[in-house]
Amino acid sequence: MSNRFLTVVGLVCAFAGSMLLMPKTAAAQDQSTTYYTYVSLWAVPRAQWAAFAKQDEASVARMKQLVTDGTLVAWGNEQVRVHQEDGYTNAEWFTATSRENLLKVLEGDWTTAVNPSYVAATKHHDFLLHTIAHGGKSVSDGTGYLRVAFYQSKPGQGDAVESLLMSKVKSFFDSEVANGNLAMYNIDEEDIHTQAPGGYNLAMVFSDGAAMDKFYSDFSAMEKSDPTVGQAFASLTVEKDHRDTLGRVTAYENK
Repeated sequence: MSNRFLTVVGLVCAFAGSMLLMPKTAAAQDQSTTYYTYVSLWAVPRAQWAAFAKQDEASVARMKQLVTDGTLVAWGNEQVRVHQEDGYTNAEWFTATSRENLLKVLEGDWTTAVNPSYVAATKHHDFLLHTIAHGGKSVSDGTGYLRVAFYQSKPGQGDAVESLLMSKVKSFFDSEVANGNLAMYNIDEEDIHTQAPGGYNLAMVFSDGAAMDKFYSDFSAMEKSDPTVGQAFASLTVEKDHRDTLGRVTAYENK
C-alpha cells in the first residue's frame, strides 16, 4: 500500500493532461472514511529469501481473517524487483480505518517479531502513514506488482501538493481502477514522522505488466493533451528527492 513504503519516474508529472475534468467513479472508496497504513520494510540476505517467503505465506490466513472481521480493509506482501545496494528486499503492509485497528493488528504481529526470518534481516524500517486516499476493486487472493512513487513538497507547499493530489491525481486513479488498469492505490503522508514533513507516497498495485503499460499509456496521452498540471506539480515539489520502487506482490487483499 518505498523508502517510505518502499520508496517507487516522474509519476505525477505525467498526470498532466485531462485530469482537470476527470470525474469520480464508483470504484473510488468513500473518502469521508479515514485510513491509516502500516508498512514494514526489510533487508533480507539472499540466502534467507525463501525462508522469508514462507513466513509471509504463513501470515496470509490471519490477514484474511482480519479483513473478514472488519479490522483491516487491505493488506499485502511484496518482494522488491528493483534492488539497490543499500536498499530493502521485502515489504509488508496493512490498511485500516482507525489507528485503533491498525495498532491491534500490529500488536498481534509483534508476537512473531522474533521469527528467524525477521531476525536474519540486516536492516528494518517501519512507517505509520495517514492514507489520505484509498481505492480499488475488491480482491481476495490478489498478486501483481506494486509501484510506489515518493515526492517531497517544497517548504510551505505541502497543502498545495495535497490539494493537487486529491483534486487531480485521485480522480485519474479512480478512472484507471474503473477501466481495469489499476487494481488498488493509496495516497499517503506520514502520520508518525520518521522523515521530514511534506512527503507523499503514491502506491499503485497492478495485476500485471500489461495493465501497467496501459496505465502509463494513458499518462502519456494526458501529458500531451495538457502539460500544465504536471508543470504545476513540478514547481511544488523537490525534484532531487523523488524516488520510485517496484516490487512483486506475492499476496494481497482489498475489501
